[in-house]
Amino acid sequence: MIWSGDVHMQPGILMFTGAVGSTHTHAHAAVQIMIVDAGSVTVTDGTGHSEIVGAVIVPTGAVHSLSASEGARGRAIYVDSTTAMGRRIRPPESDHGGVAEWSARGQTAVAKTDRGVDSDLNYAARLIDSLSEGRQPPNVDTLHPALELALTLLPERISGPITLTDTAALVSISPGRLGRIFNDQLQMSFSTYIRWLRLRRAMEVMRSGASLTTSAHEAGFTDSAHLNRICHSMFGLTPSAATGDLTWN
Repeated sequence: MIWSGDVHMQPGILMFTGAVGSTHTHAHAAVQIMIVDAGSVTVTDGTGHSEIVGAVIVPTGAVHSLSASEGARGRAIYVDSTTAMGRRIRPPESDHGGVAEWSARGQTAVAKTDRGVDSDLNYAARLIDSLSEGRQPPNVDTLHPALELALTLLPERISGPITLTDTAALVSISPGRLGRIFNDQLQMSFSTYIRWLRLRRAMEVMRSGASLTTSAHEAGFTDSAHLNRICHSMFGLTPSAATGDLTWN
């Protein structure tokens, strides 16, 4: 299950390039684009259907697992669903579909996108553009003002306790209404977003060389075991497996 290679992080995107490993069943709070360059990777969806994929687009919140052959290599791009580009490339419906649909969409995007000779990040940007074509839901760039404010405020508070009720008070809206807006506009619950935000923060701290315990506390997790559970649920890996053999850029 070892992943090894390079990771690039920039606002809205986390991109891995290198040796692909297997994962337990999990669900990302991001849209995942995976391209297999060597070996084979089998994706199994939440209904138990499996397919060997050359490229795959896994929607936000879609349950799946990966089984990689020895020597498998590729690229995995995680596009934050809170960004306009993440909302553009997700399916317009909340239905996640299945692995056959994810694979077909991935193969179509790769076929339409020139690989070029520039960086992986530039290639990723072109892939995202090709996925956006003809699939933009209405007002994709327009977030509810309360949601937009919440997305600005929450990263600053991630090291401490966060509740929907307190956040709703900060943005002057009812908790029920704010929760519905998260589900409607981001296709994820408020609590899922907070777990994803904390996990990203923990990864940022870990890449600087901090211990698992320090990273957990900096990101607002109760302890390292809490961080371990969330990393399993969102990446299908332990934090050490997810970060141990990676070079961060």
